[in-house]
Amino acid sequence: MRNKHKKISRQDAIYQIALAGISSAIALLFVWLSVIVRFSTVAFYIAASLAIMVPLTKRYYVAGFFAYAASASLGFVIAGDIYTVAGFVAYFGPMALITGILLNCNVKWYIALPIKVVYINGALALLYFVCHTIMIDASVMDKIQYWMVAVVGTIVLVLIDYALQFIYKRMTPIVAKALRGRQKDTSPPPVDDDNDEQTSDPFDGDSPFEE
Repeated sequence: MRNKHKKISRQDAIYQIALAGISSAIALLFVWLSVIVRFSTVAFYIAASLAIMVPLTKRYYVAGFFAYAASASLGFVIAGDIYTVAGFVAYFGPMALITGILLNCNVKWYIALPIKVVYINGALALLYFVCHTIMIDASVMDKIQYWMVAVVGTIVLVLIDYALQFIYKRMTPIVAKALRGRQKDTSPPPVDDDNDEQTSDPFDGDSPFEE
């Protein structure tokens, strides 16, 4: 019972930090491409979101948040204008974390969907009224009212979220298996050859059931 809340090992902490750094670097690359390439901005944001979700496949929530925070803050730096990457910072990055966490916790769709719709409309209001950008041409934005943005934007972003869920569910076992293999390779070899049961455990340092 005393090991129920076992502290994270130093080796695992370093591994999570490294994974967060790699995920943030990949996400930042796609954010940078969205600034350089003026079309397909949403596609680059989706790719950046998937990069942020990689640590979540192993339930490394702190690492996932760090990947988002690093890519978002550095995205401001490379863009030079905070409004250029506001769509990723205000919506796509946080929604990647929300979607991954809700899926990991097996939250029912009829509970998750209202939460996401509320967040979507909050993000759209922020982008429209404060940032004056909703990832479309500025000349078009001046001709549309917010209610149109809210209706169309909610439908489009909910569909994009379903696409993210579809991809995340399928990449989770693949990425989790690859990361698990990496952790097994970096774990120290067993000290005692007499303990055959502990040696044969393929999840060695990761299992929450070992003493």
